Amino acid sequence: MALEQILTEGFAALSLPLDETALRRYRLYYETLTEQNKVMNLTAIEGEADSARLHFLDCAALLRFCETRGKRVIDVGSGAGFPGLALKIAQPEMELTLLDSLDKRVKFLQSTCDALGFSDVRCVHARAEEAPADRQSCHSRGH
Repeated sequence: MALEQILTEGFAALSLPLDETALRRYRLYYETLTEQNKVMNLTAIEGEADSARLHFLDCAALLRFCETRGKRVIDVGSGAGFPGLALKIAQPEMELTLLDSLDKRVKFLQSTCDALGFSDVRCVHARAEEAPADRQSCHSRGH
């Protein structure tokens, strides 16, 4: 089953909206992640079906319990961008900061955000204890 079909059915089952822009962004994110995973160890999850279910839909399920639209959110220890970037695709109205201690992951996140058209996402290279001072005003989620 194709990534788009799994996402369409999954978002419907979660009673969450999903438009064509989000579907295109998930596809591009998947392709970027798959390509970069060949040279960087970003995720052990591979393939369209597993990525759609275990990365994108698992992250999207959080939206049923936590409203992020119009909120400032920081993803501490973002890694490959889960859940932060996957949530941003589903709910682009959120203000997102992706924080990771490894510079090569932050560079991956920034280039992925650029490719997805998210010029408003802040990608920060820092350890959690060194995070920007505005982190107290964000809805935080640790790993």
